[in-house]
Amino acid sequence: MINKVISHFKILEKLGEGGMGVVYKAHDTKLDRIVALKFLPSHITANETDKARFLQEAKAAAAISHANVCVIHEIQEHEGQQMIVMEYVEGVTLSEKIKSNPLELKTVIDYAMQIGEGLKAAHAKGIVHRDIKSSNIMVTDTNQIKVMDFGLAKLRGSTKLTKTTSTIGTLAYMSPEHLQNKEIDARTDIFSFGVVLYEMLTGELPFRGDYDSALMYSIVNDDPEPVGKFRSDVSSEIMHIMNKVLEKDPEDRYQSVKEMVIDLKRVKRDSDRVVKKIVVPSSSEISEVVKLPEVSKIRNRKKRKPLFIILAALVLIILSLTILRSLLRQSDSSVNIQRFTSYVGREYDSAFSPYGNHLAFSWGSEDGQNWDIYVKQVGVEQFDAHRVTNHPFADFWPTWSPDDKYIAFHRVEFPGTFEITDFGEIFQVPFLGGQEKRLTTGFHPNWSPDGKIIIFCDWDSTEIRTLCLFSFNFETGERKKLIQPPVGYRDFAPKISPDSKKVAFLRSASLTYGASPKEIYIMTMKDLEPTPLTNDNAGIMGLTWSHDSRYIIFGSNRSSLPSLWKIDVKGGTLKQVPVMGNRLVDPAISSDGKRLACSQSLPITSLWRYDISNLKDSNPILEKFITSGSRRDEYARYSHDGRKITYVSYASGRREIWVCDQNGKNRMKLTDFAPAWQSQPRWSPDGKIIVFHSTKYGNRDIFSIPSNGGITERLTTDISDEQNPSWSYDNQHIYFESIRGGEWNIYKMNLKSGEVIQLTRNGGTAPVESPDGKWLYYSKDWDSHKPSIYRITTDGGEENLVYQYRYLEHPLYENYGKADWQPFDNGIYFQEIDMDSKAVIKFLEFKNNRVSTITKIQGIGQTYHISPDRQFLLYSNAEFDSDIILVENWE
Repeated sequence: MINKVISHFKILEKLGEGGMGVVYKAHDTKLDRIVALKFLPSHITANETDKARFLQEAKAAAAISHANVCVIHEIQEHEGQQMIVMEYVEGVTLSEKIKSNPLELKTVIDYAMQIGEGLKAAHAKGIVHRDIKSSNIMVTDTNQIKVMDFGLAKLRGSTKLTKTTSTIGTLAYMSPEHLQNKEIDARTDIFSFGVVLYEMLTGELPFRGDYDSALMYSIVNDDPEPVGKFRSDVSSEIMHIMNKVLEKDPEDRYQSVKEMVIDLKRVKRDSDRVVKKIVVPSSSEISEVVKLPEVSKIRNRKKRKPLFIILAALVLIILSLTILRSLLRQSDSSVNIQRFTSYVGREYDSAFSPYGNHLAFSWGSEDGQNWDIYVKQVGVEQFDAHRVTNHPFADFWPTWSPDDKYIAFHRVEFPGTFEITDFGEIFQVPFLGGQEKRLTTGFHPNWSPDGKIIIFCDWDSTEIRTLCLFSFNFETGERKKLIQPPVGYRDFAPKISPDSKKVAFLRSASLTYGASPKEIYIMTMKDLEPTPLTNDNAGIMGLTWSHDSRYIIFGSNRSSLPSLWKIDVKGGTLKQVPVMGNRLVDPAISSDGKRLACSQSLPITSLWRYDISNLKDSNPILEKFITSGSRRDEYARYSHDGRKITYVSYASGRREIWVCDQNGKNRMKLTDFAPAWQSQPRWSPDGKIIVFHSTKYGNRDIFSIPSNGGITERLTTDISDEQNPSWSYDNQHIYFESIRGGEWNIYKMNLKSGEVIQLTRNGGTAPVESPDGKWLYYSKDWDSHKPSIYRITTDGGEENLVYQYRYLEHPLYENYGKADWQPFDNGIYFQEIDMDSKAVIKFLEFKNNRVSTITKIQGIGQTYHISPDRQFLLYSNAEFDSDIILVENWE
């Protein structure tokens, strides 16, 4: 064929031959250019099926116009031979390139992106290559990739062409579904791309076998050897991409090349970032500056100087070296604080991998509505975190298996809250993502150091609203309850000590995971007898063990803003971790004890006033902020004349009761009870007294204080908790809820006599009296997931159902919905959270029992209050942001 002229093409040399064709280099005499000609081998030309497949290839490839795909110029037939005229690519095959020298990581990423772009262009035309391999990919002298040989392409919509007695393609690059003669689609190219990616990274093929059947078995069943065996510079992001493209099941791979290319671009972008570092000489380098005198010189000086001078000089030298080495050690171990994440939104739940080179965490995305687990390498700044889970439900609290391979986490149906709810399951997933495995129901999983169990918390099926600690055995699948807390208390957030001997956990009467009062308890794994480590009823936000199992480090707001604290497991004085600052929660410590990670939270909760006097399309008119800033203001209530507002605020750095004018001016702090927890202030009808509940004496009690400041009075002294006080309209009584009988019920106190009577017998929370003084509205049935508003007469009696909430499964009701109703003469206002996590203010008209929507407000509000003239809506709107802080040598 050499020098032969076919049509207007002169054959120059043979370039290669494959199963579907022979390729020649030729000169196009008409257009004066070098091209490549591909012919079907003569021995299969007579086969009509192969001829049809050949023509199909040409039609498929000619439809693609992309810089990373070899261009098809035309199709001809000469003397009965089918011929494709295609672009001539000057260069070498990727296979030859890999064999010649190991590829640099940036080169691998660049080539992978180009291959992906070429495949993306083909798939966009409905074309599946079906024979992606390194020998079918050309690399030009300028490092441009050209995907070649669509000789096995399958055009969707064309006649399906198959060989019934043999499998087409190069075996080592074929997908499991291709080998098994299953229906294939574009995802088979993604698997073949994964083989090429592995080959570029390691110089080896991921699957091997001495003969065809052994190789096929390996592809279908075996995992490739870790890339880390061949090179150490591969980031977890690249590993994530490679593992995902090599998934056996097509459903577990990338579902499109487009998704894969996006991840590759992200890796390339991150690796291109220039990271400037300050280079500090090492201890050994600095120590060379100071050298001991040579022995010979000391001996010579000995002849000339008195002995004591020589000894003094030696002492000074030794002291100088000792001081210098001490300073060097201090320099080497100096504290280094860096912002590990800085995404828009909130990042929480830090967890170091057993080897300390990765950190898992949960991030709620920019809008806070899609919480997933992410993993980021520690010490490799140029690579971003990769997403481990991708589920519409919310994923929290990652914990690592001791072999560094898996992450267990908690999944709950609706995002947007950190409340402990009834909805949650624990799953296991490979730490780079992949097939998930459901383990059990529960929250706060923590993997034991021996890998045999996880400890977690879940609702006890035999006790109403009792949160207990459980263990799950991986080998047997057994789920076992470990301890039972006292009635009215809940145990959660367990952490097993690194030496596997003890468990630390939190105990609280509250459902809230955040800053509400809690105590730290410790028990041994042997006797499971819990003992309190703290006993001051302060807020605790996350805990962890020191690497040597001697201390507990935890977040707490006991001094003012949340910060990190440390206590010996044998008890003793609490010590604040000094170098960290404030607004710190959820600590985690690496296994070597050198690194500490935590979340730095920046909550902004302000009081907003909306004009609702003339609503259109249920959109309120934002008139102004009553309060704003980096503090937290909530639980606001108008006075009965509408002129004043009382609320809870951190404006002083501590949670206290405040008052201000209705326009937000003339703010005044009433209480000074910190670190106690104050909440739910309520005006007396005459405006002179405010009642609230506080943990000043340990448990929650009801207090009162003059609204213009003065001496507080403790109104309840029972050993149980009392909370959510409200007034009677005659100014003579208060209502509150108490758990003194073992269940939350409504009680009424005569302020003159101090007499207390129980009004409800079957549960009740958050009592509010009607303006006419006849009815008391409250809620119950939150435990059975059928929360409703009820009413009884103010002297007790038979209860009547007023309203049953519609979106019963929404966990935000655990905190935000149940205390918010406000009766007027003709009806009652109440709040629901819709499925978009918007606060919906509604009104139930007593006359016809009709419910109407007053307004929807974007964001999750904690409390609202309607002004007495019904012109304004006072609303506490919460926005949160947090980043993960990483501290080197934190101690």
